[in-house]
Amino acid sequence: MRAHVELIHENDYIFHAGELPYGEGKILERRLSTDEEDGSSSLSLHAVSDWGRGPGIVHADTEFYVVQGSLVYGGQEIGAGGYLQVPQGQAMDWIKIREGSNVLHWREYGDCGFDPLTTATPGDVTVVDANAMEWTEAPSVGPLTPLYIKLLHRDPKTGFYTRLIRAKRGWTDHRLAHHPCYEEFYTLGGRMAYNFGDIDEGTYCFRPAGVKHGHFVAETDIDWIIRSDGELINWYTTEEWIKWGGHAENYPHEHAPVISTLPVRSRSRGEWSGDGM
Repeated sequence: MRAHVELIHENDYIFHAGELPYGEGKILERRLSTDEEDGSSSLSLHAVSDWGRGPGIVHADTEFYVVQGSLVYGGQEIGAGGYLQVPQGQAMDWIKIREGSNVLHWREYGDCGFDPLTTATPGDVTVVDANAMEWTEAPSVGPLTPLYIKLLHRDPKTGFYTRLIRAKRGWTDHRLAHHPCYEEFYTLGGRMAYNFGDIDEGTYCFRPAGVKHGHFVAETDIDWIIRSDGELINWYTTEEWIKWGGHAENYPHEHAPVISTLPVRSRSRGEWSGDGM
């Protein structure tokens, strides 16, 4: 399983040589989180030169999201906001990431393994330009101002999904929430105050299922790309007391939150209340 990463800014990670077999060119990665059991990873890629590789079969559910610059897939170029998803075990076409680009890259249910092919008939690949999509108001539980979403991909079998989320300036929720699935996000822009530290552009988080979190206040409009390995249901706790107690507002006892081990966290996100003890 992956470690609980509550808040780390990308700049607090170091660069490694990109773990992308059979590629040509120079690309670096910041490893945001990794499952050491099956090799699933979340990476931030930085192309020092043009980088590319030919067609082949991926060993994991594979995703790319262009934060800055551009990516070419099978001759189709997608810029910032472009998204590509290739299911595990299926063939993908050739790919090139332009020099200077910053691309988020995920591998789920498998490692970086890649079987090159001389030619390939691509499988059920999803290519999306998020800029061409409309924001959709998301349903809310309780008296909240709405969040807005752009659904990039959902697996009909597992319920796994990737989507963009936008909160308008002033959005807030004082309740503690936890989910039956993991929740992972990377902040694309904006700023939010949070009791574990500030969330701003480049801030990353990975929460295992059942971990409580909150409360939040959006100081500006703020956008994230969010991934979950199932339907992200918000189970709320109110009238809470430290670590465990509180009123289970909309979930049964068997779905009570877990007490997390101390999460990985950047000191640049602010001091812990226990610092200096």
